[in-house]
Amino acid sequence: MKNVLLVDDEKVIRKGIKKLLEDVITGYKVMWEASNGYEALEIANIEVPDLVITDIRMPVMNGIDFISYFKKRHPLVSVIVISGHDDFSYVREALKLGVKDYLLKPISRSELASILQNIDKEHANNNDFINPGESVNISKIKDVIKKNLEKEITLNFISNTLNLHPNYISQLFKQQTNIKLSDYIMQQRIDKSKELLTQTQLKIYDIAHLVGYVNSKHFSVVFKKVVGKTPYQYRQGI
Repeated sequence: MKNVLLVDDEKVIRKGIKKLLEDVITGYKVMWEASNGYEALEIANIEVPDLVITDIRMPVMNGIDFISYFKKRHPLVSVIVISGHDDFSYVREALKLGVKDYLLKPISRSELASILQNIDKEHANNNDFINPGESVNISKIKDVIKKNLEKEITLNFISNTLNLHPNYISQLFKQQTNIKLSDYIMQQRIDKSKELLTQTQLKIYDIAHLVGYVNSKHFSVVFKKVVGKTPYQYRQGI
């Protein structure tokens, strides 16, 4: 089930799209509704939708300004624009900002379904390594951590690697995994070190370095705190 943020100043339009998504196309849940870009940004500061559908012409903050701000914070979230025939110059601006597609009002059921299918196919093609039940970005974050355990893995390191905003990474990870990113990284380091301790004859200080600890004493302290044994005791089965 994909969670949708729906942005339009006309309540009847929101109601119609919500019905299309939830009852006709299915697989989508309109979790949040906003009547202008400002309200939508307030929601996006707290929640991370899987999909955004937004109108262009709205009071307080229009769709172009909303998309511009939103994309800086959530660059990988798909956005679809809905507009009237006379809004095409705005639509062109929206496409430059990276929106997936646009729909003219009144919304065509088949067109909306087709656009959503194309977005799904694009995600599937781009994310062959995605784990079942995980969002695209969570799998990408975990993959970066797994491949760089020997390095200093900071929020900025992951942010620069994936071109995602640090606040988005931190918020998304906690929200979808119920574990802090720093705790997850530590657990991955410990799991890898346990593997190396039992499957290799590497020195403990070598293993410490391979899982990202510059100081082997610090590694031993963290290991014992998590596992309940020192690395040596764990290797010996004590």
